[in-house]
Amino acid sequence: MQTVEMAALRFEDVDDAETLDSGPIHPSLDRWRTALLVAAGGALGTLLRFAVALLIPTVTTPTLVEMPWGTFWVNALGCLVLGALTGWLEVRCARRWLQPFLGVGLCGGFTSFSAVVLEGSAMIGADFPVLALGYAAATILMGVGALVLGMVASRHLARRLEAAA
Repeated sequence: MQTVEMAALRFEDVDDAETLDSGPIHPSLDRWRTALLVAAGGALGTLLRFAVALLIPTVTTPTLVEMPWGTFWVNALGCLVLGALTGWLEVRCARRWLQPFLGVGLCGGFTSFSAVVLEGSAMIGADFPVLALGYAAATILMGVGALVLGMVASRHLARRLEAAA
């Protein structure tokens, strides 16, 4: 039997600048501390999300549907912050609690994919399937775009600050 070596699995020719790494390696926190950090960040994120819902209410009834801008912008901001945090942590050493508290907890509690699904279902139920599909597609594209923008901008800033130090 003949073996075939796949070039995609060889990393000898790959330069560090051509890859995204996971950043500096930190010793992990205890599981219970991580769980508490995620819970605290999630509680804060959920409260912030609720405050935005009060400030920017969305009408979704079987007969009336409007674009759920509050959910859309919450998800955009959450993805941008998560991208910025991730990009920053790839370059700079930071406190071990930042990722579980801010990334998983706060951003996870603040953003809301389930609300997108619920609002999209309401749009379909009110006979607005094209609006629902457009809303879902725009949310996904905006989320990925905001995440990438946050990562690139914060990595660039972190590297500039690191070079200046």
